[in-house]
Amino acid sequence: MDTLLRHWHMLRLLPRYPRKISTAEIEAKLENSGFPTSRRTIQRDLDKLSAEFPLVSDGNKPSGWSWQPNAENFDVPGMDTTTALTFRMVETYLKPLLPHGCLSALDPHMRRAESLLGELEGGGLKTWPGKVRIVQRSQSLKPPQINAEVMDVVYEALFHDRQFHGDYSSRSERGTKEFVVNPLGLIFNDPVVYLVATLWDYPDLRLLALHRFKNARLLKDGCRRPADFDLDKYLAEGAVEFPVNKNEGPIRLSISMAADIAFHLRESPLGQKQKIGPEEDGFVRIDATVQDTCQLRWWLLGFGDQVEVLEPEHLRAEFAQIAQSLQDMYASP
Repeated sequence: MDTLLRHWHMLRLLPRYPRKISTAEIEAKLENSGFPTSRRTIQRDLDKLSAEFPLVSDGNKPSGWSWQPNAENFDVPGMDTTTALTFRMVETYLKPLLPHGCLSALDPHMRRAESLLGELEGGGLKTWPGKVRIVQRSQSLKPPQINAEVMDVVYEALFHDRQFHGDYSSRSERGTKEFVVNPLGLIFNDPVVYLVATLWDYPDLRLLALHRFKNARLLKDGCRRPADFDLDKYLAEGAVEFPVNKNEGPIRLSISMAADIAFHLRESPLGQKQKIGPEEDGFVRIDATVQDTCQLRWWLLGFGDQVEVLEPEHLRAEFAQIAQSLQDMYASP
């Protein structure tokens, strides 16, 4: 039993290639864990274990050992089918959100999960990944291409709270600009990934689209993070909905909407303190406190003549102008 426990402990000590651990290090760790043995015995054990497990030695003296890079994850107790399904769902739906380093660490678990589910017979868990999908309610757009090296640098900078240098192509200016970036948070706003950041020593928050970075290089300097920054608060203020009047805060919106369309707002309210009035001539009045944003305008415009903006006055006037412009556009020969 002691030999079995020692072997099991040795296997758990081995990292995945290209990392490695020497027999001398293994000897010291085994000693600390209550499994004293000689370096010669360790070498002999590893030679035997490598015939049964995907282990690799660097051939040096003393030898450095590791699991092969493509080895499935090995542990006791083994992965059950529910856990395997969970890893498959993580791979399918969370892969775009995870740093490359996390994906590398999860890769053996994901391959083990795929192998385990592949061995199952019939339906149930095996066919579950083919029965679940995430669908956008808005018009589906292909995501812009993000430089993989840029993504790795940004994740590394965020993880370790460090600055990075990058060349950024603004949508409003020609060419690129060099930025020293203090990364504060990532926002996945389908299909675009935004980085919330400040630049150099300036306190102003910026929203930078990752696909517009041409390159990025990690710096040694620590990230200069505003003391009062909170990502949830930043989102609640409508940052990625593109505020129209940042300094004026939320507005009290009143609209008249076709009753059959407005039904979903009873289940998914438009904003704070929402009130829905009785139906009159097929329309209902809806009042809610919302952020004054471009996103709000795009949402309202999507309903065409099935919604009328009543208040605030400046928004009603804006929509009246849009309606007139559309009339002129479609009246043209």
